[in-house]
Amino acid sequence: MSTRTHIASLFLGILLLVSPFAEAAGGRSRIVWTKKPSSKTGLYTTKNYFVSHGVGGNINALYYFGDVDNEGLAFNGGFNTHNLSLGGGFSFFYNLPAGNHCNIRFTLMGGTLHGNNELKFSSLDLPRDDYRKFQAGLVQPAVGVQYYPFSNAGFYLYGGIAVAGSIITNYEFYYYPKKGAERKLLQGKTFGILPMVQLAIGYTWRLTDSWSMGAEIMIQEGLIDTHYMNLDAFPLAPSQNSDGVALGNSFGKWTDRYGKEHIHWNDGWFQVGLTVTYHWRNCEHCRILNNYSRIKARRR
Repeated sequence: MSTRTHIASLFLGILLLVSPFAEAAGGRSRIVWTKKPSSKTGLYTTKNYFVSHGVGGNINALYYFGDVDNEGLAFNGGFNTHNLSLGGGFSFFYNLPAGNHCNIRFTLMGGTLHGNNELKFSSLDLPRDDYRKFQAGLVQPAVGVQYYPFSNAGFYLYGGIAVAGSIITNYEFYYYPKKGAERKLLQGKTFGILPMVQLAIGYTWRLTDSWSMGAEIMIQEGLIDTHYMNLDAFPLAPSQNSDGVALGNSFGKWTDRYGKEHIHWNDGWFQVGLTVTYHWRNCEHCRILNNYSRIKARRR
């Protein structure tokens, strides 16, 4: 597991551990009534407008990093437009009855993911020796904690876990059967299923009493990178291609034309997106009014 993955997992663990204590430390919030109560929402109380039940839709720009990029570090070879793609999905926000700072967020996301490390050499127009390319469809359910540290403010931190299904419709890899041999182009399609961690920061703006819009920056990182458990078909098992060759292995190495081994790295993507959400509240006051109405009806 890469150092980046360890850091992401540690941060996620701290966020999940700290959030319940932050709730407890916050104590009981001061009652804040809505200015425009309605027959739908009634009068409600909350410490933060954004801490509520809700449903939302989002659209995201994705920037892939991983073995196909093959630079050892995101953006190491500069910004690569071949790694850009789009995604979108739906989220459900659940506010615990006693929660003043946290929403539980459930997300179902879909989209595309692709990468290409091809470089052009002036007029020769030849790909690099370690040329790799893939295109995939993406499906990902996720759950996490969206934590608003400040009262009546839209800034939040998010940490979550997810499982990504990568339906790889095409991959192209150069590989070398042995040291000094001619390179061969391997093509095909396959799939991968990858457990991931998610870390994000964002800000939400209130539009109306029930609607808000948010912007978010997220990094998503795979927890493992082996056969059938990746986003980009690398490492590749013999059963995943017609040539019956293995590229990379579970210990994270691949071999170039000189017989030198290279460590591969966990797949993931950066994500920048916009979300529009419809909110409704845990209505403590509404429950009091309903109970009062029932008691009054019984007395009659």
